[in-house]
Amino acid sequence: MSIFDTRIVESGVERIRRFADEHVEPRRRGDTIDTYRNIRVGLVSLVLMLGVAIAVDSIEAGRIESSISRYYYTSVHAVFIGALCATGAMLMAYKGRSEVEDVLLNYAGFLAFLVAFIPTPVGSPPPGFTSPDWVRWNVWAAFAATAAGLVLWFVFGRLRGYASSPHRTWAGIVARGLGVLAVILVLVRLSGHWTWIPGSTHDVAAVSMFIGLILVVFFNGLAALADRGADDVHSWYPWAYAVIAAVMALTLLGIICVHSASQSWVFWVEVALLAEFATFWVVQTLELWDDEESAALVERQDAEQRPEDDR
Repeated sequence: MSIFDTRIVESGVERIRRFADEHVEPRRRGDTIDTYRNIRVGLVSLVLMLGVAIAVDSIEAGRIESSISRYYYTSVHAVFIGALCATGAMLMAYKGRSEVEDVLLNYAGFLAFLVAFIPTPVGSPPPGFTSPDWVRWNVWAAFAATAAGLVLWFVFGRLRGYASSPHRTWAGIVARGLGVLAVILVLVRLSGHWTWIPGSTHDVAAVSMFIGLILVVFFNGLAALADRGADDVHSWYPWAYAVIAAVMALTLLGIICVHSASQSWVFWVEVALLAEFATFWVVQTLELWDDEESAALVERQDAEQRPEDDR
């Protein structure tokens, strides 16, 4: 009897199917919502991971570096790059509640990769930590991966359809323009031009990223204000977002102003900025935890209603 006898193959397939039916749970409707929530919780965990790594290194070394970026050259090296890259991926994957917020999240997420790959300059970096060629190769790898992702998104969207119809607003167009400008500034500085711009290439990427995040908080507050119903006119979320955005803007201004005045102060201002954005993310998670499920229900109802409307 041949080992490839059809009956043997069919029997094996049937056993595998029965095993799957008994031990593997089918996909549930709530899985997508849980994935959405996991992204929200995961981003806060990444910030905490970076904070713990910095705290451990500072305790072991008996000193605090002049900025968070300088921990690139310490034992935090792997965590620093990994946390920024994972955060960037999550920001790009997360769908904003408005077009302009979604655009800003995408550009801030991409800039997070550049912040991770382009180290802040130091007087005498440890051997093996930095190479101009390596930095450029990593940056171009980020561009290549992003371009491939955009192509796949467009192809699948055209072939299988989008969950939500793409639309354009003037605010979104302006946000795209500012995002492209920020990326161009980083690339030009990386190539050694436009040295009149203050700060290093890393600084340009980091400041641009934080400006994008501050605008995310601001426009999210506007969207939250517009989304309020008649029964929640006293909701505190829009005002919380406004306060966080204002505090983040003042903190970023503090980084720029004290960068040359007090090096030790820069570290704490950066810590405050990260903590403020993490606070915003936690507050938004509280606001949208159940709202995402309601939105998913509405989208399913619209999808079910659409075929009837087409007839």
